[in-house]
Amino acid sequence: MAKTERRGAFRADIDKFYRVQFGNTSPSIVRKCRLWLKHFGLHCVAVYRFGKMAGRISQVSRLLGIPFVIVHVILNYWMQFFHHVNIDDATIGPGFFIGHVGTIYIGPVVIGENFSVTHNVTIGVGHSEGKTGLPSIGDNVWIGTGSVVSGAISVGNGVTIANGTMLTRSVGDGCLVAGNPGRVVMNSFDNSELLTKRELE
Repeated sequence: MAKTERRGAFRADIDKFYRVQFGNTSPSIVRKCRLWLKHFGLHCVAVYRFGKMAGRISQVSRLLGIPFVIVHVILNYWMQFFHHVNIDDATIGPGFFIGHVGTIYIGPVVIGENFSVTHNVTIGVGHSEGKTGLPSIGDNVWIGTGSVVSGAISVGNGVTIANGTMLTRSVGDGCLVAGNPGRVVMNSFDNSELLTKRELE
């Protein structure tokens, strides 16, 4: 799991979008242009990574970072106003993919690599397992539409959270979670196809 924002993460994000949409990381220029113009999820990931870059520049030189921070504030406002996506406080590893935008909130949560999320998802602070806090989420996690992940819980590597799940308890690696409240319905579930599946198939 990535504890800090890693340089080169956006390159991995782009490759993930290409893999999901086209089945490879080297689509034609025309396909790339269409994706960049039409995929709002990619726009939101780009704004998120730009904000992290602006933060790193500001740490080196506050004066140099000012224009980058201003641009990010404008772009981030656009992202929240038009797409209702608020993910700026999160720390997310390389390979971040948003399938569909619309009402996505991710608080100051640490999330690992190769993370995929869809619309109407909330990940943030909550009271669970006797304490209040934020989730920590491992690598290769897929979260479906309409899900909520909250509280001081741990979500293991390779976990799949089905549509409409309310998860407030820790779950181990490789399981499929569903329901309200969220429960493990299958152990050793392989989510590799979900993480790379083309939309609309």
